[in-house]
Amino acid sequence: MVAVADAQDAQGDGRERAGRLSLQEVWPGVYRVPIPIPAPLREVNAYALRGPHGWTLVDTGFHTPEAEARWNQAFHRLGIGPGDVEAVFVTHFHPDHFGAAGWLQQRTGAPVLMHDRELELARRIWRPAAVDGYNAFAARHGVPDELAAPLAQRRARIVSWVDPQPQVTPVREGEELRLGGRRWQVLWTPGHTDGLVVLWQPDEGLLLADDMVLPDISPNISAGPQATPNPLGRYLDSLGQVGRLPARRVLPGHRAPFDDLAGRCRELAEHHRRRLEEVEAIVAAGGPVTAWQVAGQLFGRVMDTLANVEFALGETVAHLDYLVEQGRLAVVEAGDEAAALGGKEDAEPGPRDGSRASVPRLMYEKGR
Repeated sequence: MVAVADAQDAQGDGRERAGRLSLQEVWPGVYRVPIPIPAPLREVNAYALRGPHGWTLVDTGFHTPEAEARWNQAFHRLGIGPGDVEAVFVTHFHPDHFGAAGWLQQRTGAPVLMHDRELELARRIWRPAAVDGYNAFAARHGVPDELAAPLAQRRARIVSWVDPQPQVTPVREGEELRLGGRRWQVLWTPGHTDGLVVLWQPDEGLLLADDMVLPDISPNISAGPQATPNPLGRYLDSLGQVGRLPARRVLPGHRAPFDDLAGRCRELAEHHRRRLEEVEAIVAAGGPVTAWQVAGQLFGRVMDTLANVEFALGETVAHLDYLVEQGRLAVVEAGDEAAALGGKEDAEPGPRDGSRASVPRLMYEKGR
């Protein structure tokens, strides 16, 4: 495929804000457009699909000045005018994939397509009131009080990065869509989010996998206040489904395209098997414990930013809840005094506002 790296373009202001754009034609007529994001992974892969009469964009980045500048660069380099965009397809509601969809719709007039389940989630989560729900979730799982305000501020900032929100045309599991001159099947693969979908092109063996399968890192599988119970169980089921596809090329939401889909799915399933054993051993040795205490042992120094704190907590709760579902662990409600028994340095109660004070702690222990 053709790589177009670090060439000059006419968007001087865009270069300063977003850096130089490295476009890559990863499949005939399919271009990877890396969009800078204010998150640990630094970039998200958006894709531009060229068709006989126009273009389809898949995923968008956060709505930030840097993302706008990068899209301006991509449009200029690919020769895309606003009226040339036929559709914007969003694979899931996370802000690095959904955030700039409304801005792109305003600029191009194109319909924004997203799975109907994910549309419901986006409407619930990307509103200021949802910040309180996450604050209560964090309190239930033992997050220290001093992190409550910074986490709430981060959540509120993210809400601003998905504004304006688009008018969405919902799509359903099993639909066939004509995007960028190809026929794609919409496959529902819950786990990373409840309504995440991948796009499968069976004639060429091409999979737009977004965050379902990543090549060098494990997708974050998080429990949360709006998530369906047992997201890890759903993700493992989706891995089995996707791993059977006869893919020739996989286009992920982060990092580089790859070819061995079945092998990567097996590696991810094995990763979670080992992680579940590790979580179970931590609880057996120190229980009853909060998810926050378990996360500290699992991730330790990796929890160095607020984003990583959220990822670590959500991932830990997802693994704990899977073990509860399997009967390998049990969960009980406890007050602050009981929570402190699991590790005073992590769970010592401090001053609380009313919303956190009224939330009982959840403690995990070996199943009986």
